Amino acid sequence: MKKIIGIIAALALLAGCSESTIEKVDTSATTQTSTASQTTNTPEIFQVGDTVKFDNLKITLNAATEVKEAEFLSPDNDKFLVIDMTIENVGDQSEAVSTLLQIELMDADSYTYTPTIYIDAKGSVDGEVAPGRKMRGEVAFDVPDSDYYEFIFSDPFTTGQAIWRIERSDIGQ
Repeated sequence: MKKIIGIIAALALLAGCSESTIEKVDTSATTQTSTASQTTNTPEIFQVGDTVKFDNLKITLNAATEVKEAEFLSPDNDKFLVIDMTIENVGDQSEAVSTLLQIELMDADSYTYTPTIYIDAKGSVDGEVAPGRKMRGEVAFDVPDSDYYEFIFSDPFTTGQAIWRIERSDIGQ
C-alpha cells in the first residue's frame, strides 16, 4: 500500500511540472518586450546586464567579478567568480529563491559548479521575495580559468533555464 501511495505521489508531482516562461525584458522602454520566449529546443543566451523575466521573477545579472584570494579563504580551483544579481518579484504571490536549488555555473568545457561559501559576498539571494519587492546579493563559485562561463537560473519544479554567458571581458577584477 505504501508503494502505491508513493507512486501516486510521484506521478502527481511530475504531472504538476510545467514549462517556465522565460523572456528578455527591455529595460530601455517602459513596457516589456517578449524577445526570448523559451518555447524552442534552443534557449536564448543572455549577456551580463540583461534582465530576464523567469515566470514571476525579473532576474538581472548585474556584474561578474574575479577574486583570486579572499581574507581567510582561498579557492580550491583558480579563483572565485562572484556574481552580483538582482531578483524582483513581479507576481502577486511570494516567491522562494534558493541558490542551491536554482543556480549553477558552467564553464567552457561543460563542467558545472554550484555556489560556494564566500564570506566577503554582499547580501544574499536566498529566501522569500514578497510581491513587488526586490533582493540583491552576490553568489560565489569556486572555478578554474575558462574562456567563458554560463550562469544558469532554473526552477526545480518546472522545465526551462535562463542562461547568461559571461565572457572574460565581462569579468571585473
